[in-house]
Amino acid sequence: MSQRMTTPSESSGANRRRSRLPFILTIGVCFIAALSIYLWGRGTSVRRVKLAVVTWNNDAFWDPVIRGADDAAAEWTVKLTTIRSTPEVETQSKHVRDLLAERVDGIAISPNNPQAQAALLNEAAEKTVLITFDSDAPQSKRRLFVGTDDYAAGGFAAEEVREVLPEGGSVIISVGSLDTVNGRDRRQGLIDTLLDRPFKRERTPDAIDAQLKGAKYSIAATVLDGADVAKGKTLIAAALKAHPEVKCVVGLWSYSAGVALGGIEQSGKAGQIKVIAFDESPETQAGIEAGSVQASIVQDQYRIGYEAVRILASTVRGLEQGGPTGPRTIYLPIHVLRQDNLEAFRAENRIRRLAPNRDGTQPTSATRAT
Repeated sequence: MSQRMTTPSESSGANRRRSRLPFILTIGVCFIAALSIYLWGRGTSVRRVKLAVVTWNNDAFWDPVIRGADDAAAEWTVKLTTIRSTPEVETQSKHVRDLLAERVDGIAISPNNPQAQAALLNEAAEKTVLITFDSDAPQSKRRLFVGTDDYAAGGFAAEEVREVLPEGGSVIISVGSLDTVNGRDRRQGLIDTLLDRPFKRERTPDAIDAQLKGAKYSIAATVLDGADVAKGKTLIAAALKAHPEVKCVVGLWSYSAGVALGGIEQSGKAGQIKVIAFDESPETQAGIEAGSVQASIVQDQYRIGYEAVRILASTVRGLEQGGPTGPRTIYLPIHVLRQDNLEAFRAENRIRRLAPNRDGTQPTSATRAT
């Protein structure tokens, strides 16, 4: 049988094909690797990370926050544990210890009392990725905070007081706790702005019983209700009777409008006292519609939850840095809700429709909800 001889041209072609083979294989491997990294970055890696969010109470405020967290968990392939804690430090701290025992990859927490929980928060930061959301623990080893610039938000509440009391007057502040950073900072931002002090986030907070009087405005009392609505109403009523000169109640938390209105009614001064509130609970919106609440400072609750989980998942996967070389705070926009923009706000369903903004920009001021 005769054997066909390979021609020089055929031999050269075969050599070229063999020489291209490693190059083609290299390109293929690089493509697969790049695709894997991309999918991992989109949260679609094979490994589903285990994350947890821990609230500081179980108020309805958290509903849109948790909705945002759930949406981020679905998008970023996260097994999410949500714990609606209670205002007691011991209860929330136990939740954190239980999560550490379960070896979760990351925790987002709104701390009850950062000072009392300092050791626990630092322990958690050493054992897992820890971030704070809604309320901060800036002295802890947490990676970063995502939420509202609460000092600035308190300042915006003060501007609304100026709107409804242009001639000045005395004010009562209603808040659940001053142990939480958000309660402390909102109160201080409100006081500093009303008393015409310079903008200074790091200012030492005024004592709860301090005499606080400015050129036109004064703080008659700060009422702490511990997230107990019934207690808050009783305390507001008592404060109004003790300070009959008061013209406005400023509620710094999401349920505070109801507390203020209930306390005003108990004191027999319904319709006589102005109310500035926070957030967009149905009771707050009803008060704005009726004219019994003059304005509310509205946080972006959905995005607080969404961004907390997104950032946590990205950090666990090594795609986002927080700490000395990365962002320590991420502030989200706030809006001012009033009677003249209430219907537009409802039609747009603003808080529940806000899509995540991935450009990382941070707002410098509040906007009207239009």
